[in-house]
Amino acid sequence: MSNRKLFTLREICQATQGVQIAKNFQSKIQKKGFKRYFYISDFKHDKNIKYVEDIYPKKKFTSEDLIVSNTGSHGLVFTGKEGILSNNLFKVSFDNKIINKFFLLYFLESSLFKDFQSKRVRGTANPHMGHENFLNTPISLPQLSEQERIVAKLDSVFAEIDKLDKFTFLKIKNIKSLFESILHKYFTDDKYKKIKIKDVCTATQGVQISKNNHLKLPKKGYLRYLYISDFSNNKNIKYVKNEFPKKIVKLSDIIVVNTGASAGNIFRGIEGILSNNLFKVQPDKSLIEPDFLYYFVTSNLFKNFQKKIMRGTANPHMGHENFLSVYLNLPPLNKQKEIVSIFFELNKNVENLNQNYLNKINSLKELKSKLLSFKSNNTKAA
Repeated sequence: MSNRKLFTLREICQATQGVQIAKNFQSKIQKKGFKRYFYISDFKHDKNIKYVEDIYPKKKFTSEDLIVSNTGSHGLVFTGKEGILSNNLFKVSFDNKIINKFFLLYFLESSLFKDFQSKRVRGTANPHMGHENFLNTPISLPQLSEQERIVAKLDSVFAEIDKLDKFTFLKIKNIKSLFESILHKYFTDDKYKKIKIKDVCTATQGVQISKNNHLKLPKKGYLRYLYISDFSNNKNIKYVKNEFPKKIVKLSDIIVVNTGASAGNIFRGIEGILSNNLFKVQPDKSLIEPDFLYYFVTSNLFKNFQKKIMRGTANPHMGHENFLSVYLNLPPLNKQKEIVSIFFELNKNVENLNQNYLNKINSLKELKSKLLSFKSNNTKAA
């Protein structure tokens, strides 16, 4: 890949904004002399199609044009349709003797373009890219024959990514199906004693601690204070004084969301003091393996029980007693350990599949970036 020249999009493209047409001039029925009118959503589906009078020659686009969204969901790129553009989009016309349509399309969908625009986009609530920012974007452009070769290579890269997506999804789906079938078999097997969770566990609700007593930095004698959000990110961490020994959660404890939209969600693997909208479930290790219990309460079987025991709709509530009242068939401790080892291997297979998938995807993405961003051997074209 040699003899590249550095251009701006302005030098090889034209950008023409769409037109705002009042709804009372739009028709749901196609009439003679009318063309389809496109908002951003119209490139994603064919619901609620609109037509407008064909009196805007400069705002028409063809299936060969690239269409870019300008405001809000800025930077989205579409092609393959024709009609009249609304004002939140602009069409990109180009000389196909200078640049290959699909080379340009791949560039506009790349991190090179997105990174350049992210530093220039205006507004936060309703981000606006603008024609000028778009047209000022630099692009390293090889000869047309080289562009076509790169497009062919990128097509094969994306075909490989799609193939990986489907293979990994199917493989993980099969493993999870096997996982659930094994779970169901053991948790409902009549040869094992039927018990309630409360027969082998205790549940303890968290504690409400005033924000006046929170610290933003760790301090001796303080522990992390856990809200629901702390299980999905590490932002805005809080610490409170370690004076609630019964409310402390350990790594092996199971944590359940008690109330609200996330009621019934289950977490594990974090230490601290629980807030009052959470409760911890501690297994009696002489009766039940902690991992065995965890696999049970995160299974589809238990989720089906949850639907029956959850109270309320606007503000769902799980409740300790409801959680502890769920039945399961409990194998002997040695059998539980055997089952846990099977589940562990299945989980390990899923993790390995995911990691291999990510490694391959990252390699393919790196190749894509190199193909599009090969440095120019020349100065900026005149």
